[in-house]
Amino acid sequence: MRRYKRKDLKRDEFKESIENTIIFYEKHKVPVIWGIVGIIFVIIILFTYRSHSQNMAKKARENYNIGVVVLNSGEYQKAKQQFEMVRDQYWGTSFAYRSAFMLGNIYYKEGQIDKAIEYFEEFINGKYDELFTPSAYQGIAQCYEQKGNIVQALTYYEKALNEFTNETFKTDCLMQMGKLYLSMNRINEAENAYKEIIALTENPILTSRAKRKLEVIRAIREIGG
Repeated sequence: MRRYKRKDLKRDEFKESIENTIIFYEKHKVPVIWGIVGIIFVIIILFTYRSHSQNMAKKARENYNIGVVVLNSGEYQKAKQQFEMVRDQYWGTSFAYRSAFMLGNIYYKEGQIDKAIEYFEEFINGKYDELFTPSAYQGIAQCYEQKGNIVQALTYYEKALNEFTNETFKTDCLMQMGKLYLSMNRINEAENAYKEIIALTENPILTSRAKRKLEVIRAIREIGG
């Protein structure tokens, strides 16, 4: 009687596994082939989509940069057309959303406040951007300030303040908020805003402005008894 070694058993198991695979393939040849074709098709689609997305993002960036150059030259109408084109043709890319932000700025400068708010909000509802998103909140705050809606302006300045990481932008927001608080005779909140500016920055110009405002607040309190 033949004595089987462990390697013989392993060889038989491997052979049996191969035979089972062949039998399975013969019985399910059509589904297997279609499954392989499907996988290849999905890979091709994913590769094509990725390539298209990268190409789209590249073109969006190039056209957005053109818009920035045109805007910096002072040609607002041409810049507006360029940003609208990027926004429409490359929607979904980060540069399409940034174009909406730039349009908000242009409309604000043109005095079309409601239109500016619309584009700033469109940007905020899109992709988060560490620099542009807080600036969009600040832009909406400035729009409401122009409209005379101080309460809404303060709400959006607060949102911008919470989003900004840059010290300079934070102090700018606080300076605007302090001014609005003073206009509403909300003295304590104005005082807190100016004190926060002094605590945040070592910029001598900003700290000097904040200290002068605090002196005004002290004078108001003295007059008021």
